[in-house]
Amino acid sequence: MKTKTEFKRCINCAHFRNSPAYLERVFKGMITLSSGDASVRKDDGICGVHDIYLSADNQCDQFMAGD
Repeated sequence: MKTKTEFKRCINCAHFRNSPAYLERVFKGMITLSSGDASVRKDDGICGVHDIYLSADNQCDQFMAGD
């Protein structure tokens, strides 16, 4: 069972966007270096509140449960 702290990670937040297609649109030219599906990216993505690229394991006070 997940603890409250584990659940409140960015990966579970409605503000967090990490789909490969979204990242390729945001980072023009990413496809020339690799792709949004790259294994080195893991589950990292962009926070819609803070407008920064970060690890899916991060947490903050603006967490909002997502799908």
